[in-house]
Amino acid sequence: MKTIQVLILLVVLLAQCKYTGGYDIVKGSKAISEIKEKVTRHATLGTLYTLASISNFTCPSSASANVFTEVEPNNTYKYATKFDFPTEEQSVRFQGTVTTGNSDYDIFYMVVPSDTTHTLFYHKGTGGCSVEINSDGSELNNDTSYYNPDVTYSAGSVYSEEVNSDSIQPSDYVFFFCNTYADNVTIDVEVSLTKIGSSSSSVNTEFLSSPEFRLSSATFGPTVFEISSGIDKNKYYTRSSVDECKKRLSVTVPVASLLDGYNFLLYNNCGAAGYDVVNPYFVAGHECKLQEADWIQIGDLGIP
Repeated sequence: MKTIQVLILLVVLLAQCKYTGGYDIVKGSKAISEIKEKVTRHATLGTLYTLASISNFTCPSSASANVFTEVEPNNTYKYATKFDFPTEEQSVRFQGTVTTGNSDYDIFYMVVPSDTTHTLFYHKGTGGCSVEINSDGSELNNDTSYYNPDVTYSAGSVYSEEVNSDSIQPSDYVFFFCNTYADNVTIDVEVSLTKIGSSSSSVNTEFLSSPEFRLSSATFGPTVFEISSGIDKNKYYTRSSVDECKKRLSVTVPVASLLDGYNFLLYNNCGAAGYDVVNPYFVAGHECKLQEADWIQIGDLGIP
């Protein structure tokens, strides 16, 4: 009877335990460390790409610009030629001709959508135009070639092929007042929500010094891996599932880090509305769903 009781007690005790000394078992804390080291090493590719491209990154060409031609007479604000607000995918161009210098004026305008998230727009072109911003649209009642300084202000100018930018707010009315001293001068201006053509830009290289530093401020860096993977530091997992995870990361992490670097360059160099972070640690968390070890684990075989 005592022997049976002892056996029952052993079974109860063993049921509360997990064998951790068998073959091919990895504790969660060690698995996390190994995987994060793998991610960091492969994510460096995106950092190197970003550093190498930061000064000569060519912004992607948008689809052919939507072209608007002046409708005469557009010599006053009331009769200004309207053109559409650009999109991130497509810039706009407006065109006209100043037939008689200093007396023929070409005025164009666009309306900023009320729900826009953009705070800047970019422009370049020929002909010589000043940029004037009106907050309430009242200039469309102004039948003169002089804007009302009480509700409109001069924001900047279009300088030939030099790319410049101006600030905007939702529901602004943006006017381009074009005038020259010479006769028969062509007006051709492109307006975009991203920088036009290639450009160089400065950036804090410390921000790009390591994937963990670059991503940590926005997405918790490697901490997001522990959250998304669900790996418990105190549990044990099969070595084969850890190795399979690391093998997959050799492909997915470089791709994720390159895409993240590309998105950063779009934001830093091309004026994209935001920086769409592709966190390699988050990608790794979804790739690495480890197999928990059984009571006795030898290789891929386990006894629950």
